[in-house]
Amino acid sequence: MRQDDFSATTPNIRVPTEDLHALPANEPQPPPPPAPPPPQGGQPAPRRFPVWLFLVGGGVILLALAALIYFLWPSSPGFTLIVKGAEPGSTVFVDSKRYGVTAGDGSIQVPNLKAGKRLVRVSHEGYVDFNTSVTGKDGEEKVVIAQLTKGEGQPEEAQQPLTEIDYNGAMILIPAGEFIMGDDNHDSDEKPAHPVTLPDYYIDKFEVTNEWYKKFCDATKRKYPTDPWWEKGYFVNKPQSPVIGVEWADAAAFAKWAGKRLPTEEEWEKAASWGPKDAKKRQYPWGDNYEAGRATLGGSPPPSNVGSNPTGASAYGVQDMAGNVFEWIDAFYQPYQGNSESNPNFGTKNRVVRGGHFGSEPDLARTTNRTYAPPIFTAAEKRERSWLIGFRCAVSANDPKLQERLRQLQGQK
Repeated sequence: MRQDDFSATTPNIRVPTEDLHALPANEPQPPPPPAPPPPQGGQPAPRRFPVWLFLVGGGVILLALAALIYFLWPSSPGFTLIVKGAEPGSTVFVDSKRYGVTAGDGSIQVPNLKAGKRLVRVSHEGYVDFNTSVTGKDGEEKVVIAQLTKGEGQPEEAQQPLTEIDYNGAMILIPAGEFIMGDDNHDSDEKPAHPVTLPDYYIDKFEVTNEWYKKFCDATKRKYPTDPWWEKGYFVNKPQSPVIGVEWADAAAFAKWAGKRLPTEEEWEKAASWGPKDAKKRQYPWGDNYEAGRATLGGSPPPSNVGSNPTGASAYGVQDMAGNVFEWIDAFYQPYQGNSESNPNFGTKNRVVRGGHFGSEPDLARTTNRTYAPPIFTAAEKRERSWLIGFRCAVSANDPKLQERLRQLQGQK
């Protein structure tokens, strides 16, 4: 046997490669750690913490957190209406829904009302209803002082708002409620169609006439408006035609003199477009389709006498809301909320005018069409006397002076 042949006497031991790198050459390997001693004296081995106990404890903690969030988090969004100053036992309605009666001190709290504009009515037998509107945000408290006025013993049905009155001119009641304003299918500035809630208000049945505006000028020593280019003597000789040549501020001054104001854009559009019986929007005051003969449109001057087109009245009975003359509105020409259109004419330099005029194409007289004009006539308009804008007035149903007039009218029935 060869002296270097160890295969016959040495076991075949394979050392892993990593161990060859881990251990220094020619050093013995460390001994393995000693095994734990067996339990002595019959003592049991230590017991592990039960898993189910972890689960139960975690569940209890989660339930506690959920309860804490429930009590600290607002239970429901909305705002709180606080009515004060009413007669004890008065019934309070919000958006025509009954919410209870006032306590002995004449107050009541109505919580969790949906954020936005809400209509409030306070009613008590023997008193004229108190109507107003409030706009609240989530978490707010809105206080309304409801000062009811005695109805002087009139029966309940006689205290209901009159649908048509004479208040420095014929006016039509537009009852409180929601309508859809705007149109998604036409011009971009009419978008988006959106719900609007308005309280009771009255609007002039006709456009303000030369006759009425002359009374205002005579009473306030104001200069008569200049006649338009197409007819000398128009202002004096056409008393029942709509007044024109009146700038926005003059129109607002007339409205104030008459105990009224210019209508908001929402008020004008509801009176022109909404069908209360079917809760439906109309493209024209009379319906969805243009029909010749219902409005003074698409022709030459002069405009018609007010009320010349009774078949073109709106669902509420308001006349001449399409054609004849444009009408000043108490609104700046601005985009509706949710409209991101970029329009250089938006802002506070232009006022809205509505309804089209005698020379307009029918599309311009749609109930949702929006047109704008500077509140002061331009030099060119003054030079050419190209007057195309008139106006009508409105008044809130709870206006104190109007309420006094309504009591007088109800007493005459």
